Amino acid sequence: MKPTTRALGLLACAAALGALLVPGAAGARSTETEPRPSAPIVKTKKIAPGLIYIKIVERQVPRRTFVLKADLSRAITLDTTIAEAALPARAPLSDIVRAHGALAAVNGDYSGLGNPAHPFAQDGQLLHTTEADGTLFAVTRDESQALFDRPSVEVTLVDRTTARAYVLDRWNQGAPLPGELVGFSPLGGTLELPPPFTCSARLLLRGDPSAAEPDGVDQDVVVDAVACSEEAMGRNGGIVISAAPATDEATELLALAPGTPMRLHWSVGWANVFDAVGGAPLLLRDGDPVGVCHSSCGPQPRTGVGVTASGKILLVVVDGRQVRWSLGPTVDEFAQIMADLGAVTALNLDGGGSSEMVVEGEVVNRPSDGQERAISNAILVLPGPDPDEQ
Repeated sequence: MKPTTRALGLLACAAALGALLVPGAAGARSTETEPRPSAPIVKTKKIAPGLIYIKIVERQVPRRTFVLKADLSRAITLDTTIAEAALPARAPLSDIVRAHGALAAVNGDYSGLGNPAHPFAQDGQLLHTTEADGTLFAVTRDESQALFDRPSVEVTLVDRTTARAYVLDRWNQGAPLPGELVGFSPLGGTLELPPPFTCSARLLLRGDPSAAEPDGVDQDVVVDAVACSEEAMGRNGGIVISAAPATDEATELLALAPGTPMRLHWSVGWANVFDAVGGAPLLLRDGDPVGVCHSSCGPQPRTGVGVTASGKILLVVVDGRQVRWSLGPTVDEFAQIMADLGAVTALNLDGGGSSEMVVEGEVVNRPSDGQERAISNAILVLPGPDPDEQ
């Protein structure tokens, strides 16, 4: 991608990231120069070892860009989470940050009915499958690799006494159709309850999720109860697998004896990944613009995530819909901004009034709604290891 004149200005900003620190910040050295009228104004602040916050103001556009640059080789962790304990989940980003003790965060995937639009995982648990077409972003559990790819979600259940495998068609995604096996976990909450008029098996959890070979996550479970009923089977803290009555799938479930040890396996196609969040469209691949737009291509507030050639994670918010403050970029302009900041791969997340960044407990951008919007999910930067994956 050939840099534009404006891009060259941001490239200079990107080269200076970490060189300027906000005046008055604890332990910070401050350097101020009188910018040219057309030059972006850049301020940076070290939030923690490995985490830098950058604010870029382009007055002539006008545009205000907010960046978190994270070096995950340091003592910080990237995490994904829904806004509450289960679906439907909605909360302001500042509340999500406070609940998790995060250093900083941005909003995540698009949402509807209080749940992310794309497949989503947190702390070794698959939230749900969906039909949405998009891209998943994840960081390996050891924080060593950032991954971007189209989702390829698989969920299976294996009887550990007979090695019989059952393929699940959907997860926290509606009642079973004839010929299907579907699952409902505690994360589904009241939005995705096990349905009535089905044949079901309840599985109780045994131990914590663990990384599986060659990819995905394993969760040991044990059969607690099986039944066909007009009443929905309660999860009781476990997982319910359901099938339509009078089908082969229902017969297979009814054959499971209480006490049978089983293993649930889910995968999005990657090894050692416990957290994943989706978005659309993909902005950059191998440093080049992908050039694929979705329904909101025009100038908008935008949020994105990218990775640099050296493996640093970029979480970026650009304000929009605000005359004389920030108009917001188009999809193509946002791809250029991510490239100017050093991203080689980048993904567009939810935007509009959901676009928000919180740093050290404070909302640093200006959401276009005039206040924080309740969102369904977020990407967090934690101080140290993720306590929910210990």
